[in-house]
This record gives sequence, structure tokens and C-alpha cells, in this order.
Amino acid sequence: MISLVVAAVLLLIHSLVCLVLWTLMKLGLLPVRGHMLAVIVLVPLWGPLLVVLLSVRGAVFGEGLKESALESLRFNDDLHRSILVHERDADAGVVPLEEALIVNDPAERRRLMLSMLTEEPDAYLAQLQAAKLNDDVEVAHYAATAVAQISKESDLQLQQLERAFKTDPSAQNLNEYCDFLGEYLGSGLAEGRVAQIQRQQYARLLARRCEREDTLELRIRYATSLADVGQIDEAQAVTDQLVLDVPEEQEVWMLCLRLAVMRRDGDEVHRVIDAIDKQHVYLSAANREELAFWRNGEEAR
Repeated sequence: MISLVVAAVLLLIHSLVCLVLWTLMKLGLLPVRGHMLAVIVLVPLWGPLLVVLLSVRGAVFGEGLKESALESLRFNDDLHRSILVHERDADAGVVPLEEALIVNDPAERRRLMLSMLTEEPDAYLAQLQAAKLNDDVEVAHYAATAVAQISKESDLQLQQLERAFKTDPSAQNLNEYCDFLGEYLGSGLAEGRVAQIQRQQYARLLARRCEREDTLELRIRYATSLADVGQIDEAQAVTDQLVLDVPEEQEVWMLCLRLAVMRRDGDEVHRVIDAIDKQHVYLSAANREELAFWRNGEEAR
């Protein structure tokens, strides 16, 4: 009986405390958000005590914390702005490598050349090959040396991939060897008779890949490789089938145009151009430029 009375008294006190705190919240004297009311009501003694302590802490230290946070934000914002300004200042003096190698003074050209050599020469292969013809003897020498080194490393890697494929002609070894050989030929490192032999090998590798995986991308690469080695009839057979299978593919039609030009067949060139127009084939900027060249040539003739 006594315990019930004590419990009732404590519950009454807790209710009164909750009522007082709720009143203070409504009057704005207790800076506590509404969701804290659940803590006050559901956690006797400790709930109201915790809310009061939080309110006191906020009243005493809140402004200092707020100023500190704002100051930190201002510092970070100023730092970020300064970084952006520096980046823009640095970009203001940037010019394309090709232009710098032609226009800038000799000291600048040599600085750029050394920069390319110390970073990743492979990434600047096209610029290095162009720089081999530069009027600056020192720049041309650096470029020729770098291209020779890249060519040597590429030849070594190509030999390793070829040996791996001959030892184990698996699909993975075939794909790695074929893809690297394609990149090697596209880089222009191979020249003369060596390039012709490698192109023939590339066509054979693509033929084997097409037997295993007959994809559009591989068939276009295969037809292009046949054209590269002068096997026009074989390339035409693959291309004719591609026209039937994917008449909307621009690269197929550009290959048809190339084969017609290789045959020196003006009527076929005209027919291919008309077919592209009638099919409303989407063309990239480069392909539109090439098509315009041959269209103008046919009209002039």
C-alpha cells in the first residue's frame, strides 16, 4: 500500500515537472525542440534533467560554438576560392602542345620536350612523331630518340604476346595479341615491309576471332584490315554482308566508300554516296567531312 502511494506521488511530481517544462517551451524560455518532449515524458527524472542540462549548455556555449563554426566555414570557403583562382591563373598560360612546339621560342620547346620525356612519352606519341620534323635540331633529336625507345619497347611486348599465343592459342591470348597489334599498327610505329607483314598477321588474327565471336565491331575491324592489306574482294564480301545486317552503321558505309575509291570506281562512289543520303545514315563530323570531299569530287568531275 505504501509503495503504491509513493509511486503515485512520484508520478504526480513527474507530471508536474513535465507540465512546467512544456509551459517553458511554449513560452520560449526553454530552447528545446518539440521532439525532445518525448524524452521528457517517457524517461522519468533523467529525461527532464537531460533536457535542462542541454538547454543550459546551449545557452552558455552556443554563441561561442556558432562563431567557431562560422569562422571555420569562412576559412574553408576562402581556401577553396584561392585554390580555384590559382587553377584559373595556371590555365591562362596553357597552349596546345602542337602549337607550343611550332610557335614558342626554342627554350620553351625544349622545356616541353623534356617534360614529355620525363612524364609518360607513350601518351605523347603523336606529338613526338610530329616533333621529329621540328626545325629545332635538339627538339627533333629528343623526339626521335623517344620514339625509337617507345618503338623498341612496343616491339618487345609484341614479341612476348606472339610467343604466348603460339604457346597457348587460347581466347585470352588471342584477344590480347590481336588488340595490342591493332594499337601498334594504329600508332604508326611500324613502317615499310614490317608494317605490311604485321597488317597481314592482324587480318589473320581477326579472322580467327570472328570465328569465335561474331560481333559487329570485330567484323568491321576485320573488313578494314583486309582493305589495309589490299584484299579488296574479300573486304567487299564482308562489307556487303554488313550492309545487309546493319544498314544504319556509318562505319560500314564509310568502308564501302573506301573500297569504291580503292577500285577507282567513280560510279560506285556515286552510288554509295546516294545510298548514304537515302538511308539517312548518321555521320560523325569527320565522316561528314570525308563524304563532302568525295561528293564535291564527283560533282566536279
